[in-house]
Amino acid sequence: MTKANATIDNASSAKKPVPFFTTPVGTVALAVILWVVACVLAVAAVSILSTMEFANEQMQLLITYLAFGPSTIAIVLSVVFLIVGSIRWAIFGRRALPSATLNSSRELALLESINQRLLLSETAKKITYRTEDMAVLRTTLREDIKRHEYDAAMVLVTELAAAYGQLEEAENFRAEIDAARRKDQEEKIATGIAQLEKHLAAHDFDAANKEAARLQRLYPEEVSVAELPPRVAAAKEQYKKELERAFLQANEREEVDRALDIMKVLDKMLTPEEAEPFREVARGVVGKKRDNLGVQFKLAVHDKEWTAAVQAGEQIIKQFPNTRMADEVRSLIDHLRANAAGQQQAAAAPPVTPVTSETELPAGPAPIPPASAPANPASPPPPATGISFKQVEE
Repeated sequence: MTKANATIDNASSAKKPVPFFTTPVGTVALAVILWVVACVLAVAAVSILSTMEFANEQMQLLITYLAFGPSTIAIVLSVVFLIVGSIRWAIFGRRALPSATLNSSRELALLESINQRLLLSETAKKITYRTEDMAVLRTTLREDIKRHEYDAAMVLVTELAAAYGQLEEAENFRAEIDAARRKDQEEKIATGIAQLEKHLAAHDFDAANKEAARLQRLYPEEVSVAELPPRVAAAKEQYKKELERAFLQANEREEVDRALDIMKVLDKMLTPEEAEPFREVARGVVGKKRDNLGVQFKLAVHDKEWTAAVQAGEQIIKQFPNTRMADEVRSLIDHLRANAAGQQQAAAAPPVTPVTSETELPAGPAPIPPASAPANPASPPPPATGISFKQVEE
């Protein structure tokens, strides 16, 4: 009977008229009114202060504070009412009151349920939502494994075992993470080794050593990675042996250009001690190359093939700059270039009709001083280090 009477009293109180300024919209309207009042008071204060005279600055400051005090208070109250009214409007609606919304027994029960949940301790919440938390934990674990974030996944595995007691499931996850990590690592190692193989195939041993060092820093405990530096060293040594054999074979076959090309590569790979057995052979190759260029130069000059003579002379100057042969070619090269230019212009000119009358024909290319056979300088003493091409030729 008491509960029925309370319900009737609540219903009758809900039907009573509600004052306007107690509703959310009334609170907002009161804030607007206070704002207007504050503006009026501020304007009035400005008007009054403009007509007053003050004895000193302290008196002017005091009266100014007193004049603008009411408008400041009104503005502060306006802001407070505006905030309170807006919040109540958003929660309870335009005209509803909290007291009116609490009249429903259903809403009261809902508020009571919310209150009980808020009063739950963290332990009680963990127990209550244990199943949901474990489901979220498993989902997050799967996502971390898919994103290759294995360390983060291991932290969640530890949480699964320690907080929820799922030891067997945690061990299964740990084995799965280890397998995924191992697979990912093997793929990265395989990619690195494939890149190293490309460097070895191109005989770029410096790049191969850098790649091997990078893999060792990333995977120091991997046996396959530890074997990479000796593998690079063995490949480099084998390549040196192949070049040495090819150099000797090219020299035996009188393939001077090929022997020189191989010698330039060997010059970057052999130490002075390793190069010592090949020094005399290298000197002979350089001498043959110098002699060949000298013969080519003399034949081109003799046959008045000025372009070929210029090419051979420039090659002599470039490859054997410190020889007497190069000095002789330098003394002739300007005349050779002039004759080569005239020869090219003559070749490019249109054909001329033969002249039948006795007329003096134009002179040919300017003669060059007679070229003596370039002498081959005596072989210099063996260089101190390596079989450097420049060192041998000098």
